Amino acid sequence: MTLENFYKTFTSASVTGSANQVLTRDVEPIRRTGRVWFRLSRSGEHIALLFSGRIDSTFADGSISRANDPCGDWEIRSLRVGLTENRGEEPDTWIPVTFDGSPCRSVRAGEGEFASDPTPLPFESGAYLAYEISVSGACYPYHEELVLNAFCRDGDEWRADKRFPVPLMIGCDHPARAKIGFLGDSITQGCGTAYDSYTHWAAKIAEGLPDDLAVWDLGIGYARASDAATDGGWLARAKRCDVVNVCLGVNDLCRDRTDDDIIADLTVIVRALKDAGCRVILFTVPPFDFTGIAQDRWYAVNRAVRESIAKEADALFDFAAVLGRDAPDEHLSVWGGHPNAEGCAVAARAYLAQDVLGRVLGKE
Repeated sequence: MTLENFYKTFTSASVTGSANQVLTRDVEPIRRTGRVWFRLSRSGEHIALLFSGRIDSTFADGSISRANDPCGDWEIRSLRVGLTENRGEEPDTWIPVTFDGSPCRSVRAGEGEFASDPTPLPFESGAYLAYEISVSGACYPYHEELVLNAFCRDGDEWRADKRFPVPLMIGCDHPARAKIGFLGDSITQGCGTAYDSYTHWAAKIAEGLPDDLAVWDLGIGYARASDAATDGGWLARAKRCDVVNVCLGVNDLCRDRTDDDIIADLTVIVRALKDAGCRVILFTVPPFDFTGIAQDRWYAVNRAVRESIAKEADALFDFAAVLGRDAPDEHLSVWGGHPNAEGCAVAARAYLAQDVLGRVLGKE
């Protein structure tokens, strides 16, 4: 299936934050078989899965993987899915997923996005998609900070291991009035909440939205505004959305980037999304208990977000005001730098109560 057909027909069916975060660096090609269960937030008759052979954002200090790094040559040897009522259960039936009619897919070094064929699999919201993939290669992408329990086969057993590719989107053919993206870092992805809990704030917002709005969580641990500002594959996916919520800046401050640098990158991101026809909801940088010069820069960036950059967006959500303490300690978090489930619920309630998205969708 072509990418254009994929994006024309399929929208996100899960609020799991998923991305290409790290590349394996094995000396020789290794075959791995991995399993993970995704909770589905919408219904559909068919699914299709989106992949890519490039890294989306810089991991940690960048010594392992950086934004837009290409993978090597690797191969999807087999891929199958099934439905279960609960996470971790064996599906009654495994259904093979194909690529242009083939059960295998060779991925060229540095190849961009590609999608599976549509797979008939009628499902309802709340079901779990059991996903099993067998790959072979020495340098392929995976998601180290996936906030789900993932396993690789070790002989006759399954052991905790995330070193296998996961879909960038689990697409469903349920009609959507609008596609809503959440572009951010580990705070958006849900680090700080329990594995497999779906209690991160983007997921809680999705629970409060009507079924004809499809939510795609594009949050990635360690991601930076400077990564998105390169206008690579990660931002290109965000441009496929009708509305993009942008919550970035924490990791830029952690990596000692100046407030002027971060302000410039956020401006580039907003303008690039607007030029692509997206509506943009810009978030203030959430509190992360910064001290010293990083604390000063945090205040400077958020002043710029509120006073100038937000004027180029369609709306502002003052995330910092919701998650931070009262003045003069707004930079200090109440529920942790990676907000826990309680903090995420508070943030989601504030977002929904302010009807930020409804006001943006209602604009002419």
